[in-house]
Amino acid sequence: MRILIVLLIAQLLSPNLEAQVANKIDPSGYIHKYNASFNGIGPTVYILPAPRSKEELLSDSYKAKVNFADTIIFALAFQDLLADFKSTSNAIISKELVNENNKTIESLTQYIDQELIQQNYVLAYGLLNESARFSLEQNNPTQSINFLLDALMHAQKTTHINDIASIQYNLAILYLFTRDNERAAEFQNKYYSYSVNNRLPVEQANSLVKIALIQAFDRDYRSAENTIIRKAIPLFNKNKAYEGKINAWKQLATIYQMQNKHAEAQWFLLQARDLANSKNLISELAEIEYMLASSKMIQKNYKVAQKELQQAQTLAIAESNKYLELAIQDKIGNIYMIFNEYEQAETSLKSYWVLREEIF
Repeated sequence: MRILIVLLIAQLLSPNLEAQVANKIDPSGYIHKYNASFNGIGPTVYILPAPRSKEELLSDSYKAKVNFADTIIFALAFQDLLADFKSTSNAIISKELVNENNKTIESLTQYIDQELIQQNYVLAYGLLNESARFSLEQNNPTQSINFLLDALMHAQKTTHINDIASIQYNLAILYLFTRDNERAAEFQNKYYSYSVNNRLPVEQANSLVKIALIQAFDRDYRSAENTIIRKAIPLFNKNKAYEGKINAWKQLATIYQMQNKHAEAQWFLLQARDLANSKNLISELAEIEYMLASSKMIQKNYKVAQKELQQAQTLAIAESNKYLELAIQDKIGNIYMIFNEYEQAETSLKSYWVLREEIF
């Protein structure tokens, strides 16, 4: 088969090939024609591709990482899930025992079965709840849910309503994470009832925010908005629960972003930022700035987005929040490419890969 395209590298040209070169040479230095009298193998005319520019190569590198953005967002959500996971009242001893016996899931299950044979249900559900946390840390949410369902079954054999509620809450957030909205709503409503019956207004408000997210994932946006604005926020206000209120505003912004209503999302994010600054809740600011920048980018307000991302980056580095750092670096580089600032884009890409390889 004839070779249709030949990549010529000057320093590797043999004398025979040099002899084939006609006098007609493109000004860029690329040979377009060969001596027609040469009777060798191949066509008499070769179309040689122009060399790839640095900008084109950089553009390809940025295109190659586009699909990984979803993985970063998933990792951020997973990080929040782990932070939100509730412990049972005997978590300290349960965690120690799980760490001692978790060489394999089978050995851990055998140990828990021994406690169940002795009808030690309190320790058993504590072990199962910590086993669920361990499975989640190993990125196995399905196994985590199974451990929690067993934990709930044995906890309900006791009178420890606080631990029962904690396990139900964990099931609710895991089902929401895995997008089983029906079961998420079932367990979150149970936790909400527990918080109402036990007069825990802040927990009640936090639960309402979770219920709103479930409603939003079911595309019932109006109910989701009202649940936060009319029910959760007043409870946070009444109890001066500022962190809860900031989180509620952030989740409300998320719900508006899901509807592509970025002006509304930004308004609530600005309220959250002002409150975080006034109460010196610095840990909330990095994510708020990142969310603001994300909305600005969708609106193509890149200059403002760039400024917010740089602020978010400084805050995320201070918090050692590597996943958020990576998400921010991903977007900063994209803005440099939009502005054709290739040197900065190249530097940003190198930083992106250092972080990505460190985390993943």
